[in-house]
Amino acid sequence: MHHTVFRAAAAVLLTMAAVLCLPAAAQPSFDIVGLRPGMSEAEAMALLQAHRPGVRVQKRNMTYNYSDGVQQLNTQPFLYELWATYDDAQGREDIRLYFAPPPSASRVLGMTRQMSLKAPPTQAQLGAQLAQRYGAPTTSSKSNSTVNTVWGEPGKPMCWRSTPNTTVIGVGEASDILSGLKRGQDKGYVPRDPATCGLAAAASTTGEPVHSLVVRLVDYGAWASTHQKAKDWVEQQRQEAVKARLSSGATPKL
Repeated sequence: MHHTVFRAAAAVLLTMAAVLCLPAAAQPSFDIVGLRPGMSEAEAMALLQAHRPGVRVQKRNMTYNYSDGVQQLNTQPFLYELWATYDDAQGREDIRLYFAPPPSASRVLGMTRQMSLKAPPTQAQLGAQLAQRYGAPTTSSKSNSTVNTVWGEPGKPMCWRSTPNTTVIGVGEASDILSGLKRGQDKGYVPRDPATCGLAAAASTTGEPVHSLVVRLVDYGAWASTHQKAKDWVEQQRQEAVKARLSSGATPKL
């Protein structure tokens, strides 16, 4: 299945400045400044406004395309990404939210938060704060001056891709999540039903003291199930388009 993404900006890390604000929690909590997978656009926007008023928001749409055997057709555009940018006296911060495609309800599947820390903490300080938020890490690795740490949802299968030197939990990738999970099934770390996969959080902290922070959070189970439904939905539309084209054909005068 092919799809077309209307890109609003290049996928590059942006320079940001803000004081890290991760509220204390008695129990591990899989959220980013209160944002959680499963939220609607309206719920997410309310939290973004409360987090830092004056947010600037860009939206990026996506459409699936398919062929009836003669011409290329497209589905209606739908919300794919919401990009919130804060730029005020506290500095700059970017939060990107990724939404489920139709026919599923438009709900947050995952998110990325990117910051530059104006008053840099040490790796130990930030690591302790992240552990208070997400609990004991599932995996942790270091590459040059960057520490990569991942947390998996307790009691759920761990479906992200990980090597000793890199950790990729997949949020916002252009590649097909279903193909990625199929590779994981072949390697034995993704269950037969990927809809049972849990949430994953990942943090990349760079420098000593830490001057750059990227935190990602994704619901793999919801991502897998909604994208499978989308794939089936587009295939159904393709088949209907083929039938409509064939039924409208007319034989020429011989």
